[in-house]
Order: sequence, then structure tokens, then C-alpha cells
Amino acid sequence: MSLVELGWRQFTFFEKRSVMDPTNPKEKFKGLENLVACCSQSGDGFTLFGEPGGAIFKLSRKMQEYCWIAHKRSLTSIALASNVLATVGEDEEGINSLVKLWQLDRIEKEAPFCVRVIRACPLLGVTRCPRACAVAMHSSLQHFAIGFSDSSLLYHSGNVLKEKPTKWLTVVDGVMSGTGDEITGLALAWLASRSACVLYVMTSTTVQSFVICNKAVVATVMHDAKGCIRDCWSFSEETNRLVVGSAEMVHFYEAEQSLMSDVDGGRGKCHALGRSNEKVHLIAFNNYVALLTRQPSAIPSSEEVWTFVLSIYDVEGQCVAFSCALPSVSQIFLLDSTIMVLSADGTLAHLVEKHIKSKLDVLFKKNLYDLAVGVAKRNPLGSEYLPEIYTKYGDYLFQSGDVENAVKQYIETIGSLEPSYVIKKFLDGSRIKELCAYLETLHKKGKANAQHTTILLNCYTKLGARDKIDTFIKQKLSCDVDVAVQVLRGANFTTEACRLCEENGLHDALLSIYIDDRAEYAVALAYIENMEANLVEKYLEKYGKLLLEKLPEQTMNFLIKMITSNEKIDATHLMKMFVGDALHCSRFVELALQADGHNSQLRDIVLELRLRQWSHRSEDSPSANAKIVALIGDKDLDQALQICQMFDFAPGIVDVYTKQERFDELIEYHMRQNNLKEIFELCELKGSPKLWIDAIIFASCEENIDANALQYLLERVEETNCIHPLVVLEILSRSNKLCVANVRDYILRWLRHQNEQIASDEKSIAASEAKMTQIEEQIESINYRVQIFQMNKCSACDTSLQLPAVHFLCKHSYHAHCLESYSEKADSCPACTRIRVKSGARDHGTDVFSSRSARKQFRDEMDATVDCMSLIADYMGNGLFDSWSGARPSNSGNPFEKSSVNVLEKSNAIGTNPFEWSSNVSSSTHSSSKTGITPVAASSAKSTNPFDEEDEELASTNPFGSGF
Repeated sequence: MSLVELGWRQFTFFEKRSVMDPTNPKEKFKGLENLVACCSQSGDGFTLFGEPGGAIFKLSRKMQEYCWIAHKRSLTSIALASNVLATVGEDEEGINSLVKLWQLDRIEKEAPFCVRVIRACPLLGVTRCPRACAVAMHSSLQHFAIGFSDSSLLYHSGNVLKEKPTKWLTVVDGVMSGTGDEITGLALAWLASRSACVLYVMTSTTVQSFVICNKAVVATVMHDAKGCIRDCWSFSEETNRLVVGSAEMVHFYEAEQSLMSDVDGGRGKCHALGRSNEKVHLIAFNNYVALLTRQPSAIPSSEEVWTFVLSIYDVEGQCVAFSCALPSVSQIFLLDSTIMVLSADGTLAHLVEKHIKSKLDVLFKKNLYDLAVGVAKRNPLGSEYLPEIYTKYGDYLFQSGDVENAVKQYIETIGSLEPSYVIKKFLDGSRIKELCAYLETLHKKGKANAQHTTILLNCYTKLGARDKIDTFIKQKLSCDVDVAVQVLRGANFTTEACRLCEENGLHDALLSIYIDDRAEYAVALAYIENMEANLVEKYLEKYGKLLLEKLPEQTMNFLIKMITSNEKIDATHLMKMFVGDALHCSRFVELALQADGHNSQLRDIVLELRLRQWSHRSEDSPSANAKIVALIGDKDLDQALQICQMFDFAPGIVDVYTKQERFDELIEYHMRQNNLKEIFELCELKGSPKLWIDAIIFASCEENIDANALQYLLERVEETNCIHPLVVLEILSRSNKLCVANVRDYILRWLRHQNEQIASDEKSIAASEAKMTQIEEQIESINYRVQIFQMNKCSACDTSLQLPAVHFLCKHSYHAHCLESYSEKADSCPACTRIRVKSGARDHGTDVFSSRSARKQFRDEMDATVDCMSLIADYMGNGLFDSWSGARPSNSGNPFEKSSVNVLEKSNAIGTNPFEWSSNVSSSTHSSSKTGITPVAASSAKSTNPFDEEDEELASTNPFGSGF
């Protein structure tokens, strides 16, 4: 082992385990016992071996074996791209190299299907025929290369699987420009971003790369590696990295370096791995490089002349992950990213990587935290272990006194480790700088809270680092700005606090600094002037009173400017400013009311101010009262009422009650004020019986009521006739002060009126009785006497009456067609119907009482009258309820009630009256039957009596229904 290797720490991160036979788990697997391979390629779940005799051997991950003959005579090299295998060999004696392409997923005749066979020698020319010894194929199948024993090199661009390659690019001509060395390896890298292909060529003495664009070589790079043998190089298409194991060093080349050969001269990274030993095989996998070396046996008497050493290097971590001596090794190869070791006796072993936790435990015990970080970063499962590693690393450095590097490790734990764990370690005054570094990163990553911001700014203030504070403000870090401002204000860094407030739009805090800390009232007022209207209103409400005290003129000018401008500002919110300053308040409110005359709140404020001034006046002026009342609007009257009541302003109280139509409360107010005149005026104005009753009750309860006032009240009640005199007398009788003499004239007038009414009613009764006698005589005449129709002209058209004609008992006659034109009902006389409608005192016809308006009229009259019984009797006297009751069968138990027989009609049943209409056939009846006129019978269902009010439609549409 070289001195360089001795500088790298050595671990055992892999375990060597024997592979057991899947068919017999107790026995070791020996399926490769007689395998002699000259080359190998690792695929997805399998490994292919090429034997010098021309056979291809396939081993799957389940240890299943399969082989076929690719070339009949010899095989030199193989290349694998997905499921396509390229082989180079010979099928017959002589120099006649063939390149065959095999499709592994297509099996025919117990062997993969051979898609294409390419003869290599004719591609170089007729005069030359070197042996093909190397082949390379890109996974996209778009790039193909063949190397020869004289260092000649051919390249083809295109899918060799789908089309026969006919155009080849001679990259190296072994005769003209080649070194003459046999090519030991080829590798193809495709750089999509540059649209370039990099072709690596290895010989035993050199390593070169050719950059090919558009089927032409555009650059040639000679690398610093001194060549390698056939199995001592490895290339990965995923990373485009070539690893070459030369005799002295192991070189690492990136494909991008070939495009920048003029910069680094083709140099790559290198490490002296296995420098003192002969390199046999090199495999690069994952983040490791597996190197098999050979050295003379340390025991000369041993049967083994050579001792093989297998080492696995973690190049990025600069450590040896595994190393062991193997007495007899045939070959190492890769199967599913696992290193397999084939011994000379045919046994197979595989190296299993330990779990990351086991690796970390080993590194933790040795305090190798830097290596642990690298191991975790390169492992797919290592991210969850990184916080723990950084924490342990930071604790280790902190205990060692390396505080500066310790905080760097703690910074890496932000987001997983509780910040308080770190902060409490650096609270010592000597570690403020490191604490600042940690807290700054905490803020940059957005993980800081208010306490962290407080600590950081306290550190800055203790250090006096104004530049740090300025940087903190400019960076606009994610933090609790309010807390930062408080800390800066507490440390008297008001300038920085103001700038921080301005950067983050903290108007409240900024104004507080200007006013409370720095007493810069003019600056604060100027700052408020530049705000939007809603913000101006907010901050004037908060700071306006103080600004008005310190800068009265400037503040008032600004307020006037805001009120008179088009800015929408609610002046009522600014009234706090004027507490104890009535002069400025009055000036401001009047201007505000001029700008917004519909603002009821401003009106209330002005009203209150005016009432305060009114309360201090010695005399009461009607004109001044009128101006104050004019301030009471039509909205929000409750507030105005409260203000007027607070100052006992009677005109305002009366105005509000009147506008709200709260007359009950208004009359109560007048009663409390003993304002008889106002009470009487209100009652006369509204004419409400309830108000008059309240006035009478008040008069009855008043101890010293003026007799003239009482007489005036009784006269007004008598004139309006809104309260029955008995009700008035009942109320006044409860008074302890009034006597009969006070109401004597009122009682006499009422009794006189009643006597006059009785006399009038008696005359009406006599007239009604006479009329009823006359009507009864007419009814008797119609029922029992012969009716003679003598009309010779039609009552409608006033022409000679011709048949067919219709005669009515009312002595009107009509042509049949005239009756149809003038009347909707065949049994109603049109002339009499119109007369009844026009002559009635109240219209009880269908058109009136069938609507809801008639019912409403009746109820309104009932509510307005003081004598309900008289009104109902009046309606009954006009026959309103007769038609309603006649339309419904009576359910009464009165034995004298005739529910089915109208008093004006005769029954349909056979009667014994000798004068019954149905048994007397008069000449007139006989004549009417001959002329086609419908005979009129007393027993018909529909009466044509002009005095009969039992109209069918009228009865069915009685607007008063069953509600009475």
C-alpha cells in the first residue's frame, strides 16, 4: 500500500459474503467454475462474459446461467447497450474480423437473434486488414466505434440496428497517424447540450479523446494518463466520466473537459491508488472505485506465487471503504451494482455495503464527523442523518474550543435542530460574533421568530454595529419587524428604527417614534399629510389631539384642507381631537357640515354644541330656538331627541316627536310640562279619540285646572263628536276636584241633542212604517191579484212591442233581443236595476259589496264612529245583511224560522190556498203563453220581483261573510 493510501483512513464498509446455490442453499454456487473470460459487461439484472474461444456466457441476478456461441474461432471484445450486444471476433482462420449485433430479448434457435454482421477489414481499405480488437456502442444506438490492433479507429453515426452502416469516419489511420499500439478500450460520450460526441481511445501507452461534430473530428485531446491494460478502465454514461487505471495513478476525466482542452491540456484528477502494485482490474460503481491489484506473495514457500488485494476506494471521501487480500482470484465483475469476486476454485462471493447507520456509528466513535457528512451526502438515505451529524460535529468542535467552526456546523442544522439549543451555548459575551452569524442565517432561511430577532438586534446594539443594522434593514429579512423596531427604540437607535419602519410600512410605529421619542411634531404631521385618506383619518384620530395642542394652526389648516377637498374623510371620527377645545371644534364641525350637509352625525354634534351655548343664555329667543330646531334633520332622530332631552330643549323635543308621529309620547310630555294649550292644539290637529281621552284624563287629574279651559275642552270634544258623552262623564266623575256645576252645561246640551234625535227617529220610524205598509200592499197585490200588462211599446227602444216580448211585474216590457242587449240577466228588469243602484243611500249591489274595499269601508266607519250599534242598525236597515243571511240556509233551532221559503215567494209544494198563483190561470197568463213570454210564478226559483233583494249573485258575494 502506497504512502498516499496510508494518508487515507481505512474502514470496513463492505462485507464479503459467499453466494449460495439457489437450487441448494447449503452449497456454494459454482456455476462459473470453468469460466475463462477475457471481457465482461454489466446489464440490467445480468452480466455478460466473453470467452476467448468465442462463447458468450450470461449470468442473471438469480444465478441462472445461459451461453451461446457468438464467434466460431475467437472473441476479442464486447459492448452492451440496453438489450443489444456487439461482439468482435473471428469465425474462421486468418485475419477476418467480424462485428456482430445481437438482440438479447429475441431468442431464436436457443440463441439471441443476430441482427447484423459487419466485416471490419474492408472498412479500412483493400490493402490493409488489421485485426479488430475493440468495439464501443452508445446506449442510444446512434454512435458506434471499432478499434483495431494497429491503433486504427472507425466511427459511425446512425442507428446501426435499423440501417446498414455504409459511411464510416476514419478517426485514426494506423498507418498514417497512429501510434501502432493495439487499442485496449473504447468509450463513447454524447453531450446533448453541445451536439457533440466524445470518443475515448485507450491503448497500453496513451489515452486520447476525439470530439466529433457533424460526422467530423473537430478536436483531439491527448490526456496525461500513460495508457492502461484492457480491464483497467471504466466509463459511465450517466456521469460521462472515464476512470483509467495506469501503472502509477488512477485518472478521472469528464467528457466536458475534452471540449476545453486548450485550458487544462487534457489533465484530469488523479490519485495514486495501488501505486506500488500491479493493477489487474478496475471497476467504477456508484461513488466507489474497486481496484484489484497483484503483488508477489509474502510467503515464498507458499503454493501461490501471487497475492491479490481487492480495495474499494471512496474517492470523494478520501478513504478506503474496504480492503482484503485474496489468495487466488480469477476475476471481479459487477452484477446489479454489486461487486462480485470469482475465485480460482469457482466459488463466487459478493461484497455487500453496510447500512449507513452502521457506517456512521463507526465514524462517530472515531470523531470523524467530516467523513460522516460526506458519507451521508453521497448516500440516498443519508439526508435524514445529516442534522444529527452536524449537531454532533458542532458539539465536538464546541467542546474542543473551536467555536468559529462549531457555529458553521450548527448553521447546517437550521430547520431541524431547535435554535434555543444553539443560542444558549453562545450567550456568553465573548461569543456574540458567532451568535450573530447563527442568527443571521436563521433569519435568511426564514426560521426566526420574534425572540430571535430581539436577540440578534441586541447583539448588534451591544457591538455598536450600525453597519450590521443597516445591512439587516436593507436585506429585508423575514422576521418580526415590530419586535425589531421595539428593540432598536429601546437601545435609542431611533434613526435606524425609523428607516426600518419606512421600509416595511409601519406607519403607527414610525409616528410613535416621531411624536413620543423624538418630539418631531412637524415631521409627524408632514408624514400624515402624505398618506391616503383612510390612513389620515386613522392617525389623526390617534395623534390629532396632541398635534392640535402642539401645532394648532398647522393642524387646523390641514384639517380644513382635508374637509374641503374631494378626499372622503369621516369628520365624526376626528371629534376626539377637540375634547376640551370648543373653539376649534365649532369651527371644524361647521366647515365639515357645509361640506357634507346630509351627515346626520355632524348635525347632532352641531346640535349639541349649539344647545350647550343655549343652556348658558339668560334669555330665550324664538329666532335662536328656530335655528337650533332647523339643525334637526329627518334621519337618526333618536339621537337628536336624546340630545334635546339632555338639555331640556322643549322645541326640539316637540319637533322630534312630531316628525316621528309619536303623539302619545308628545302629549305625555305636554302633560308633564302642564301645557294645556299645546295639549288641546295637538288633539285638534290629530283628532284622535285616544288623544282626547288622554286630555280628559289629564284634566280630571289636574288639581287646579281652569274652569274656562275645562269648558273649552268639553266644547271641542262635543264639536268633534269623537267620544261618547257617557265616556267623558265617566272619566270626569273620578276627579275629586270637579263637581256637577263644571259639566252642567255640557250635560244639558247633550240631553237636548238626544231629545232632538229621539224626535227625529220617531218621525223616521213613522215614515218607515207607512212605507212598509205600502210595500206590503204591493206584495199582496203581486201575490194574490191578477197582473195586467198593458205596455204597447218596448221600454228600451221605445218602438211598438212585437213578439217575442218579455213582460216584468214592474210594468216594463221589452223585445226579447232588446232585453238580451241591455241586461246580463234574463230575469232582471234593466230599468229597475239602474234605478235601485242610483237611488240607494248605500250601494249594496254586487259591484260594490263583492270587493274588499266595501269591507274595509265598513270597518273604517266602525273604527271612526262612537255609536257602533247605530251604524250596524243603519246597515241592517238598508238590507245589507238580509241578502247575506238569505243566501245561507239557517241552522237555527227556531221553529218559526223558514230557512227554505222566502217571505216574498210561495213554496213549490202543493198548497191549499185557493188564491195560489199556480191554481189560477188568468187571461193575462193565457195571453202571455201565446205570445212566447215566460210566465211569472211565485214559486219559481229565481224571483223577478223588483223589490226582492235576494239576488243570487249578491248573496254569494257578501263582502262581510261570516265574520259578523
